[in-house]
Amino acid sequence: MTGKLLSSRQPILDKIVFFCAVLRTGSFREAALQQGLSPAAGSRWVKELEEAMSVELIKRSTRQLVATQAGQLLYERFSPLLPDINNLCEEVQNLAAEQQGEIKISSTPLFARQYLTKIVAEYMEMHPQVHFRIFIEAGDFDPLTIDFAFRATANYDGDISPDSLIVRKRVLTEPLYLCASKHYLQEHGVPETPEFLTQHRCLYARTLLGGNRWSFELNGKQEFVTIQDTLECDNSEMLLDFAMEHAGIAYLPHSLVHKCIESGDLIQILPDYRCASFDIDLLYRPRSPMPERCARFKQYLLERVSAMRSEGMF
Repeated sequence: MTGKLLSSRQPILDKIVFFCAVLRTGSFREAALQQGLSPAAGSRWVKELEEAMSVELIKRSTRQLVATQAGQLLYERFSPLLPDINNLCEEVQNLAAEQQGEIKISSTPLFARQYLTKIVAEYMEMHPQVHFRIFIEAGDFDPLTIDFAFRATANYDGDISPDSLIVRKRVLTEPLYLCASKHYLQEHGVPETPEFLTQHRCLYARTLLGGNRWSFELNGKQEFVTIQDTLECDNSEMLLDFAMEHAGIAYLPHSLVHKCIESGDLIQILPDYRCASFDIDLLYRPRSPMPERCARFKQYLLERVSAMRSEGMF
């Protein structure tokens, strides 16, 4: 039976890989998105796998997917093999003279617009056999399915140490500014100290470290203020739009707001205080060896970000 199942007439291994992704994610749709299939094709693959093995692997209902005893056995025995199989394929692929394959990236909207769009386009032009899948998001990501993630944090003394299982490299850092529109400040007053912020409408991103807990420093003394949960949005550019529309006080990075402050469209608040810094970190799982296409792209990206900042593009 083994020889029949592992024949070249049907992609049994591909179907098992997809089946494992379904159990890992708990969703046909999510597994299909990760594997580059349509949900309908993925569902058909699992049915064909069940027919080939003559056993039911998943019990389906409208609310959840539950592995049968046979399905759980297959998952527990096969899924631990996937990293080694993937590493072997990567090592073989690295022998190719031309970079090829797929790079999966998860990025915050602001970094994607300011840097990633240009850098990826340049890289695709230089290496047409390298393909990209980019997910614009700000929250958690799965390091087993994403090659590189870019995340923003508000940094201050006493930061929590990053997860040691994930490599974290600082890509850029810039100051955060507290700002609001002139109209909002005329209507609600200008806060004279950080404590006054508790009486104002504040706009924030939960994914920045601290979320609604903002940090300030004056004359070496640091203080934190927990602001009201007025408006939460994990897109910095939307927070800027809200501030421009007089919705409240925002805590935003220099590259996004400095022109608005210079033009007078926004007013910087508490300028004597040093705010937290806005940092973009590159995160990825350690792999030995790292696929050649990923290692080369990482090197190119870091060089280009540095060059773009030196050129004053942002």
